[in-house]
Amino acid sequence: MFITGNMMLCWGLKMSKISVIIPVYNQKPEYFKEAIESVINQTRAPDEIIVIDDGSEPPVSIILPDTKNIAIKFIRNEKNMGIGAARKTIVDNASKESEYIAFLSSDDIWDKDFLKIMVETAEQQPEKILYSSYYLINEKGEIINIYNPPGYKDHEDFCIASWESASKNTMFVNFSTVFIPKKVFEKVQFDKSLRYCEDLDFLLRSMKHFKYFLINKPILKYRVTGNLTSRILDKIPKQNEGIRKKCMEYWNAK
Repeated sequence: MFITGNMMLCWGLKMSKISVIIPVYNQKPEYFKEAIESVINQTRAPDEIIVIDDGSEPPVSIILPDTKNIAIKFIRNEKNMGIGAARKTIVDNASKESEYIAFLSSDDIWDKDFLKIMVETAEQQPEKILYSSYYLINEKGEIINIYNPPGYKDHEDFCIASWESASKNTMFVNFSTVFIPKKVFEKVQFDKSLRYCEDLDFLLRSMKHFKYFLINKPILKYRVTGNLTSRILDKIPKQNEGIRKKCMEYWNAK
């Protein structure tokens, strides 16, 4: 199968239950190929994969030898709109039959059992947003560390810890590990005006209405390259300050 930024592809007849979303912008083709292949090769296959090329130059173009009859949709923005708008666009384009939404960054890699573990856990933890531990890998794909985020039985403790992390311009929920019931998006959407830190904004608002649950097992390889961070590092504190203020107002609103 050939993916190019000038077309939309869709195969598969299964009723969609899980939508996997991959935003991509000026990503190395080899990284993006590894990311999407890690989704295609899941032991519990997704029902659809939605890729959004957010104005990459040149447009995204890779060859996939086998899609295993998974429905694949491709959306191309001719102009870069930013990650907040990209996430919202593809959530809006997810199948109406989907019950869960999962996100994967275009340079990260899922463990082959990622969706299987998420589905099994979701059955035991209904209506919760799931997240997991993960490996850190370098540009060559070599594991350099493991991150075990905190998990909390009491949701209030989770919220307090999240606010404290946000005040330090960090967050412990990696959005390449989240598994979100689609009904969450009926209450909370990504802020399309945010060009970065949209995950923090979504976290702080969504946890007002929904509980988060940790899967304490590394089932993602998170690629650490530093490229994006180095470009926006000086802007993050000011951006996060605005996000925290807005989200505090959201929490205090009746």
